[in-house]
Amino acid sequence: MPSETFHQRQQEFTRAEQDAQRRYNQLAFWRLILFAVSALAVWLLFRADKDALGLGAALVGIIGFLVLLKKHQAVRRERDLNHQLVFINQDEASRLKRQYLRSETGEQFASPTHYYTGDLDVFGKHSLFRLLNRTHTHEGQNRLAKWLKATASPDAIHLRQLAVTDLKPQLDWRQQFEALANLEPTVGQSPEKLVQWATADVAPLSAYLNIVRFVFPAVTLGLFSAWLMGLVPGLAVLAALAIHGLVLSQVSARVKEVSEQTFDMATALGAFWNLVKQAELVKGDALRLTAIRNVLADNELPASAAIRQLANLTEGLNFRRNPYFYLFFGIASLWDIHYLFRLEGWRKTYGPALSHWFSALGELEALNSLAGFAYAHPSYVTPDIVDVPLTLDFTSAAHPLLPPERSIANSLRLQGAGKTILITGSNMSGKSTFLRTVGTNVVLALAGAVVSSEKFKCSPMRVFTSMRTQDSLEESTSSFYAELKRLQTLIKLTQQSPDEQLPVLYFLDEILKGTNSADRHRGAEALIRQLHHTTASGFVSTHDLELGQLTDADTFVRNYHFQSDLEDGQLVFDYKLRDGICKSFNASQLMQAIGIDMAGAQK
Repeated sequence: MPSETFHQRQQEFTRAEQDAQRRYNQLAFWRLILFAVSALAVWLLFRADKDALGLGAALVGIIGFLVLLKKHQAVRRERDLNHQLVFINQDEASRLKRQYLRSETGEQFASPTHYYTGDLDVFGKHSLFRLLNRTHTHEGQNRLAKWLKATASPDAIHLRQLAVTDLKPQLDWRQQFEALANLEPTVGQSPEKLVQWATADVAPLSAYLNIVRFVFPAVTLGLFSAWLMGLVPGLAVLAALAIHGLVLSQVSARVKEVSEQTFDMATALGAFWNLVKQAELVKGDALRLTAIRNVLADNELPASAAIRQLANLTEGLNFRRNPYFYLFFGIASLWDIHYLFRLEGWRKTYGPALSHWFSALGELEALNSLAGFAYAHPSYVTPDIVDVPLTLDFTSAAHPLLPPERSIANSLRLQGAGKTILITGSNMSGKSTFLRTVGTNVVLALAGAVVSSEKFKCSPMRVFTSMRTQDSLEESTSSFYAELKRLQTLIKLTQQSPDEQLPVLYFLDEILKGTNSADRHRGAEALIRQLHHTTASGFVSTHDLELGQLTDADTFVRNYHFQSDLEDGQLVFDYKLRDGICKSFNASQLMQAIGIDMAGAQK
């Protein structure tokens, strides 16, 4: 069971983190002891006029300190990585209960005018994005959001499913991949400025600067040494530094621009190279995984090594931001020019590939999100995506955002264009939840994810919903008019050329609820008949029993219902979908339950 696996791994990584913390503390203690002993030895040796031994002791102390420092940093990274792995398994266990430890909700991708994301909880505090999301990079989050917002082609969906199948059992690799991304929060920053720098078409640096950057510092160093020996006046050194400043001024604007474009991502690049290195190790024969590996390897150096090189270069260039470093070393060494040439060399070799690396990494993160979701839900099924016009056939489908113990499964089949499933039922009986159950599973299927169902078959289609229309004070819009505008969008969507567009699967909840019953019935019937002559099919929930009479004259409408029962004065719902029109409603019983004297209305 995934819950047991996550709990066991959480305990294992907790023990590993504690062990690393113990070793970290020990190394900190021995670093302090080494420093104290070395300082004391050097002081005693110099005091005893044993200068050579004192210098030797100082050198040994420095080397030993640096060795311990490097080991200390390695142990700290091991501790932090295990800490992230603990958190990842805690998060996975919480998601099984539909609780979320990560703060990302994807709300930045939400749009009030999108065809379905608002009604189907694709983004938000309790959403599909939050349930699926195991991405950390800017590109990864955008890629996952894009998959949830738009229907892919059958081939693209199939390729994602194959990649998910290969990734699903690689639990160690997947969690290591996510933990490495989580070590450095800056990996979530947009790489747009860095990519702009890498792909910009700029004039090459002057050839003489490539000579000057070596000759001038060598001459200045010679003058400085001569000054120390009293051979030349100090003004000679200052004159040489002034010439350095003049040379640097010729590239100052360009250096400043490069520094600004690379500074924000400089820290993140240090984490990216580890993340890309892990990506290069992904296993699997799926075409998308093979393509990702090829993108990361298709250069003089593997992408991880090239990004590590860029990380070192951007970090080195931005030392110039320290005024003391720049004053005492940067000017004398012509630091800016050295790094400009090295960065230009890197850009010529790897610049065009950088955006492809970020894109490949983002796709792998999105695929990892789908694979993690599939691993955590072994009872969910990989949907069968068929290239048959408007097909939807599912068995025991439940709402994926509800905990399994609270979700009720239902089955249904919809085949062909121009069909309407009409759902009637009493208040709170499950009509809206059923519509969202079907809609969210269709969205998951068309994104390439597994779905909460025993069997699920569907064709590529555009999902459209009108379920949560609200009034707007700012736009002086009533809820009824807001719904009309929403339905107008549906009508325009179905009028697009069928040769160029996918068919529409619509979900209309409590259709035209904001007007009187007579107008509601006429409007709803007219809309259903109009949609019948398009390539669209879908679901309509309503309290209007007269709409159900459409099936008496037309076969394109099928009736289903949810019902409630009164047992010992309490309303009982089983949330099971049944054939036919609902015969029992509970509004009067609910009103009576809150104290309204319904008997008085009949007198």
